[in-house]
Amino acid sequence: MVWHFRKGGRTAGKTASTASGERVYAIGDIHGRHDLFQTLVQKVVAHWESGPREADTVHLVLLGDIIDRGADSAACLKLAHKLVTESGVRLLKGNHEDLLLNSINGSPIAQDIWLDHGGLAFLESFGIAPPRPDEDSFDFGERLGAAVPGHLVALLRAAPLTFRSGDYLFVHAGVRPGIAIERQDEQDLMCIREDFTGSDRDHGAIVVHGHTIVEEVEFHPNRIAIDTGAFASQRLSCVCFDGTERETLHT
Repeated sequence: MVWHFRKGGRTAGKTASTASGERVYAIGDIHGRHDLFQTLVQKVVAHWESGPREADTVHLVLLGDIIDRGADSAACLKLAHKLVTESGVRLLKGNHEDLLLNSINGSPIAQDIWLDHGGLAFLESFGIAPPRPDEDSFDFGERLGAAVPGHLVALLRAAPLTFRSGDYLFVHAGVRPGIAIERQDEQDLMCIREDFTGSDRDHGAIVVHGHTIVEEVEFHPNRIAIDTGAFASQRLSCVCFDGTERETLHT
């Protein structure tokens, strides 16, 4: 199935809606759970094929943090690359992808944070030895970059931070309240938590995000939280947005 196609258009409703004629499937943080990733993609395909196909454009959006913590980061990256390059899926950059890229660039701070927050599982999935006690951060970054296939690194470097459809803004972590969407700081888009999740302000769009774990998908007036902690909970979640309608899918 191709996840990005287009024909005509239709008129959106008066309440929060995707762009005219668009359906968007958004999947939360995968964190190395290739088994759940594969299962949920299959469920999304079945959902599209079994229901009314009134949408003219369909997008599948991965909200970032597809790597680390779980056992199969390598397989997750390979599947994401296949979906992006062959089917037009949108992969957004999360803070874990950003930490990996900065680790490859030789940042000792990024490497320390990354390895303490799931990066060791990433290394194991690719068969990469952790940094040696006497290994310089730039040497480790060079070794890391050489061990991860270049097309996968390029996939992450090219990943955008946001995707917009009508009244919905899709992003990994959230936005800084009170700041226009076009002026948001990149680190906030990938890393913000309580300042965003604790705010009831209108952000100029309903923000669909992962990053902050919730037990069940949460629908708030100004945001929708989709990260259900798949690496530990066994539940990877997706929300389908079609015009003014919303539906939750999960493993």
